[in-house]
Amino acid sequence: MSGAEAQGEAVTDAETGSERESYTGQSIKRVEDYDILTGRAEYVHDITPPDCLHMALVRSVHPHARIEEVDVSRALDHPDCELVITGEDVKRDYHPMPSGLPGFEEWSLPTEKVTYAGESVAAVIAPDRYVAEDIADRVAVSYEKLDAVADANDARADETIIHESVGTNVPDGERFEFGSPSAAFEEADRVIEGEYSWGRISGVALETAGVVAQYDTDADAFDIDCNIQLHTLVDDTVYETLGYPPEKVRLNVPADVGGSYGTKIAIHRYCCLAAMASQYLDGTPVKFVEDRVENLQGGDMHSTERDYRVKLAVDDDGTMRGLDVWFVDDFGAYPRYPVNQVLKPLSVLTNAYQIDDVAYEYELALTNKTSQSAYRGFGVPSHLYALESVVDEAARELGLDPTEFRRQNLIPPEEMPYRLPSKNVYDSGDFPAAFDRIVDIVDENERVAGGLLDPAVVDERREDGYVRAVSPSIHVEPGVSGSDWTDRQRTDRSTLEARDRSDVDELPEHLRGRVRDDGSVEAFLATDSQGQGHRTIVAQLLADALDLTPDDVEVSHLDSVEAPTEYGTAASRMAVMLSGAADGLGSELKAQLRELGAEAFDSTVEEVVYRDGAVEHVETRERLTLAELAARDPEGEYTVASYDYQHPASVREEFDEALAGKLPVYPTAAFAANAPIVEVDTATGAVEILKFYSLRDCGTRLNPMIVDGQAMGGLAQGIGAALYEEFGYADDGQPQAITLFDYLLPSVKNMPDIELHHQETPSPYTATGAKGTGEGGMIDGPAAIAASLNAALAEFGVVADTIPATGHRVRRWLREAGVDPRGGGRDRGRGQDREAER
Repeated sequence: MSGAEAQGEAVTDAETGSERESYTGQSIKRVEDYDILTGRAEYVHDITPPDCLHMALVRSVHPHARIEEVDVSRALDHPDCELVITGEDVKRDYHPMPSGLPGFEEWSLPTEKVTYAGESVAAVIAPDRYVAEDIADRVAVSYEKLDAVADANDARADETIIHESVGTNVPDGERFEFGSPSAAFEEADRVIEGEYSWGRISGVALETAGVVAQYDTDADAFDIDCNIQLHTLVDDTVYETLGYPPEKVRLNVPADVGGSYGTKIAIHRYCCLAAMASQYLDGTPVKFVEDRVENLQGGDMHSTERDYRVKLAVDDDGTMRGLDVWFVDDFGAYPRYPVNQVLKPLSVLTNAYQIDDVAYEYELALTNKTSQSAYRGFGVPSHLYALESVVDEAARELGLDPTEFRRQNLIPPEEMPYRLPSKNVYDSGDFPAAFDRIVDIVDENERVAGGLLDPAVVDERREDGYVRAVSPSIHVEPGVSGSDWTDRQRTDRSTLEARDRSDVDELPEHLRGRVRDDGSVEAFLATDSQGQGHRTIVAQLLADALDLTPDDVEVSHLDSVEAPTEYGTAASRMAVMLSGAADGLGSELKAQLRELGAEAFDSTVEEVVYRDGAVEHVETRERLTLAELAARDPEGEYTVASYDYQHPASVREEFDEALAGKLPVYPTAAFAANAPIVEVDTATGAVEILKFYSLRDCGTRLNPMIVDGQAMGGLAQGIGAALYEEFGYADDGQPQAITLFDYLLPSVKNMPDIELHHQETPSPYTATGAKGTGEGGMIDGPAAIAASLNAALAEFGVVADTIPATGHRVRRWLREAGVDPRGGGRDRGRGQDREAER
């Protein structure tokens, strides 16, 4: 079904008072999908210019070693070798790559030592990628092996320093105290403490990193086709490394990208090396496509790996009084852009709970692993997992039903907008109603005869050695990140107290549009897309604004030189920012077209209305269609417009304190109430999700089908994070998951039936009432699964203190608890002893 065939809802036009069809809010099929499904979509992997050469990389086999010599003589002797680049070449002619923290000097190719297995040491250019790989094998690198450190807690001891010039493996950390956490913990009846670990995972996109670079000798400039994410925001990692001004380095991101989820933000090394190679070769285009092993081992795409200590102060009546969170985050070899995932959890510091007194502290540790980058949720999933785990432990100690304990402490709807201790504000929502509804949905469907939680079925499965349970939980997805706070870690923090609201500089969302000769409209996105459906959303909104159909609107992309610097596709921004920009652009175009109509009718603007894709004189009924208007305006004075939608928090005083203090600002609070039903095989430790119920609220659903797709995909990633995926490392720093046989992704084989429900609480802060929804599922899924797993294991006194909860880990927990898998029984005494100890 095309956009024109979709059934819209009738809405009243504010300008004319007439009713018209609305496409916004309807499940219109994505305009992107036709090209994808018919094979017409062009990805960067498909781009191969004439005479294009190919790059292969020589990678270190050692996690930590000094480079004694890089001998390229045998490589250069190969008849097909066009070029070999070493670190000495790069250091002589170019610049180090920008770092997430001051004091670090990272080169596209190192000269002195390697700091993780898989780090690029040399680049080989040849006519064919296969030949380039063969030539790369002829590069001989001599190393002096050094001790490696692969554990963040070991790294904190600074016994093996990775960067001698910095002098420590913990280059950053900060402690925040909001309210009076010390008093809250002193006065509370109980303090519950837990330790939890979140394993290193990432979004393993279908399409790996790719780049095609060409140097223009005449213009002394670069054209770089690549699938980098946030191409207008992180282009500095390319042009600064090359040593050129931004207008000389054009990053082109195709309209179709096979996924990123944040993981392609840091592919600038590949962009720079390919561009350097093209420049050395006098403008010959150079292409590099990362293979899957390179992607998993050293592709700069791993994300959060944390160890937590969390304390919760509670009273015996179940009131949560205070929260204390400490964690160490393993960033790998360099504090790569971006490092702000350690700060983003401040935006949902207490999740959906009303807790006034909170301490939050992190240490950023470096280890001999590939550098950490962003991933969907940006540090929030692990925070919510640790918080919900200590909530479960507190409920056990208090002897309370975890469901009642959670319900008792939820932020009530009358408190909305709700100001968190960390100064961020939740815009709207009814957490208790959503929580109660998901509980009712499970009760009505599963706690009945023949249901998954039918007591008779549960008892029968227990006798066979399987335990099953559900524990509903609710989780907030912060949306629409501000940009000003994201350089806090590169800011002199002593200056923050003197900062005020006037010092804040936020980035708007830019959108351009023009009326074409045939009366259709073309819009130009300044942000890239990784498959979220941006073009569809803009087409829907502009169709509504201009009384057209989505088929009448074509959406294209601007490159990094044409587009202004903006935040782009990250942090659940685009539903809000693009819809606001499209709404504003539609209004801007209508206003300009009325001016053109007034000029044509020789009348005032007040006498001209815009109606049904045309301008009309209110008295004479003279009418000009969009095509006729375009013919009257060949220079585009009236038929071309642009609009910059301001960040919602930047115009609201309730965010002033957070903005001035460079604290995370996320003005929308989407949320999900989840109830995954899990079953544990006590003999093997295998965990199966039997069914996943989820009630979701992202404000106005601009396109329900896209919203559901985002939720399903996010929950799939959340399930992988909770149960399967992990980039393990040996003690010596060697990676243990460098193929998809080792890194286990969820598939149709282990994906449960997911039943989605929705409620809509429009945001009062955004132009369309929409909230962010792009990180949902991954943010809330792991914590929800852990809560249900804790419920299933409660009778054994076991808490899922490590994610992913793989079969061997769960079986170990059960074995330590004295569980006898034979017939589902257990050694009651040992289990009770462990419960008493906890």
